Amino acid sequence: MKEVPVILFGVGGVGSALLRQVVNGRSTLKSRNQIQFNIVAITDSKTMLWDSAGLSDAQLLEAVAAKTQGLPVDPVHRTQKPNHRVRPSELEILQQVTQANLGSAIFVDVTAANGLEPTLSKALSQGHSIVLANKKALAGDWATSRDFYNHPRLRHESTVGGGQPVIATLRYLLDVNDPIYQIEGQLSGTLGFICTQLDAGVPLSQAIAEAKAKGFTEPDPREDLGGMDVMRKVMILGRMAGWSLEASDIEVESLYTPDLAKLTVPQFLEAASQLDAAMAERVAEARANGQVLRYVAELSEGSGTVGLKPIPANSPLANMKYISFRTGFYNDEPLLIGGKGAGVEMTAAGVLGDMIGLVREQ
Repeated sequence: MKEVPVILFGVGGVGSALLRQVVNGRSTLKSRNQIQFNIVAITDSKTMLWDSAGLSDAQLLEAVAAKTQGLPVDPVHRTQKPNHRVRPSELEILQQVTQANLGSAIFVDVTAANGLEPTLSKALSQGHSIVLANKKALAGDWATSRDFYNHPRLRHESTVGGGQPVIATLRYLLDVNDPIYQIEGQLSGTLGFICTQLDAGVPLSQAIAEAKAKGFTEPDPREDLGGMDVMRKVMILGRMAGWSLEASDIEVESLYTPDLAKLTVPQFLEAASQLDAAMAERVAEARANGQVLRYVAELSEGSGTVGLKPIPANSPLANMKYISFRTGFYNDEPLLIGGKGAGVEMTAAGVLGDMIGLVREQ
């Protein structure tokens, strides 16, 4: 049986779900794949829990329970939430792995943090493997990101599609030399919810508030409404397809106006009502033509758009989170992947699948 050390950056929703899946699936991992993942380190933004021999399942589940209460992963700091960073940097953690002589490890990034590219590059150069749910390293400047694409020891299924086999399907198409002509999809469950609320006559500001109350949005809803997350997802797919895209190659429509950008979140939620009238006009115009508005990403020949698009109300795509690939083999009718495509459990399962795939191929 292969014992594989794992370092997990991030114990939020996805990270916690991943730890539960690892713990609850140990017998299946052993019987199906002869693998045991030894979680040697887990980190949140300020603390770290470490054991070079592997943290016990009890320790992992205790940390998950603590995070649900907003407490640090390190029990030493749970009596009082630290107000400063008391864990090593990611590069220092990598050095700690080297000093512990753990051999080849898997580094898993399920954060939304910026700036991890140097750590990821150094980890790969030292023979470690990487699994990403965090899109930032893959969606930065092409000069920095290019080395993370097509690397045999880096997987990122959960960066697009929330665990649906989107990346695996695109990799298959590329492996069989099927040229990619066009990529299209609804890539945001949050914006999908808001659009269906608009269908029902709910004002945009109220739809935003409801999405936030249900936990569908980021803490600042503008992270979703600005379209940058969708842009990063379609950029990753386009770069995999062979287009050396930059952010400037994709036109992105924001669902809020620039004057609302610098407000606090409460101020923004209050001021969002000024967006209602213009959006209601667009919804009414689409309805008059038998259409609904959906937030769609479209990419072809190295450029694209991300924004609201009217589509037929009776189309199956009106109520589906989907990705479609138009290719040499699928030119008359695109290859479509659709389904739920959202939620921390599905995203975590995509991460776990990547971890298993890496070990199988080594």
